[in-house]
Amino acid sequence: MSKKFLYLASILLTIIVGAVLFWYYCCDCADNSIVPDEQIAEPIVPLTDSSTSIDWLAIRDQLNSNPLTVYYETYKTESVLGQEDVIKVDEIIDYLKNNPDGSLLVNGHADITGPRTLNIKLSQERADFVKSYLVRNGIDGDKVVSSSKGPDEPAADNGTPEGRAKNRRAVVFIN
Repeated sequence: MSKKFLYLASILLTIIVGAVLFWYYCCDCADNSIVPDEQIAEPIVPLTDSSTSIDWLAIRDQLNSNPLTVYYETYKTESVLGQEDVIKVDEIIDYLKNNPDGSLLVNGHADITGPRTLNIKLSQERADFVKSYLVRNGIDGDKVVSSSKGPDEPAADNGTPEGRAKNRRAVVFIN
């Protein structure tokens, strides 16, 4: 036999043996298992999504203690939400699905860069951007109120670039 044939045959044999061993020890469809029956844990039963088993007030308080906050560049009214923000949006959607009387308040904010009238307009457009994002992701628009705070409620010192960056934001609260 040629060396090439033996080489290919050994590779094929290795693949077959590996597949059989994987199936025997790891695959859920195999009859045998390396874990004895007495060591197999009971499956975890997920909680139902009924409102009676979940403390929705605690979830609302938790979401409001660390609210969805979207940050903006100077003079910008659109932003990209990060992965953590997307997770918070999903949690807010879940809350509102299970609490039909719930509603949201989106407050837009600005730093002190530029004229006050422009900052009030920018902060309203920032709040409206977040509202439209929430509506596009399944939240009823009638449940979301957007408002402008302008530069009046800074989260940080407007005297530094970092502080101004923290002040250009829209914050979502659950009512």
